[in-house]
Amino acid sequence: MNIRMLLFWGMVFFWLLVPNTLLAGTFEIKPGATIRFTDPPSPWQVSTEPPAFLVSERAESLHPKQLAAARRAGLPTAEDAARRMLKDNELFLFNPQTRSHIEVDFSPLKQGERAANDHSLKTSARYTAEELSAEEGLKEVKTASAKTQIEGATSAYRVDASYRKLDQPTRFVGVITFALGNWIYLYYTAPQDAAEDHVTVNRWLESFKISKTE
Repeated sequence: MNIRMLLFWGMVFFWLLVPNTLLAGTFEIKPGATIRFTDPPSPWQVSTEPPAFLVSERAESLHPKQLAAARRAGLPTAEDAARRMLKDNELFLFNPQTRSHIEVDFSPLKQGERAANDHSLKTSARYTAEELSAEEGLKEVKTASAKTQIEGATSAYRVDASYRKLDQPTRFVGVITFALGNWIYLYYTAPQDAAEDHVTVNRWLESFKISKTE
């Protein structure tokens, strides 16, 4: 076997052995703001559009007052309202088999609003935990929050929660941070027993980076 064939088969075996998690995705989420992260392994997918199962789930969770407000805004169906609400997110990562999903939301500062600091981020994390505890339809809610790290941000807080929704044990992880003039929310929701997905999302969060677009 000649040297070219040896090199060729060496590369083939290399790529077979390298897991999908070594591939990195880069997205310019907002003008001037870019994120980079390790792609989650198959069957996870990355999309700028919400998956159909998430639209259905969000539509089922809407309350009558929300549906009435949506109709007044020209959104006649619950699915229309759900899609509009989900459009606030710039990116979705999801496992279509388990329905685990991550929502990435960059919300720019409003005119006159001050940049977030450690105190305001900690307060926002506390509010998120309180809102989960008070949300209609959730039972056996348990929450905990702590400071965490996101590369490219000076401060970040993480909320971990478990609860039952429609009698289904569910896990939630929310990371709230601020960078480049944007409040940034990374929200993960999954079945409680999706153990591999929980490992995947923790690795994903560890790899998540925010930077100014060059």
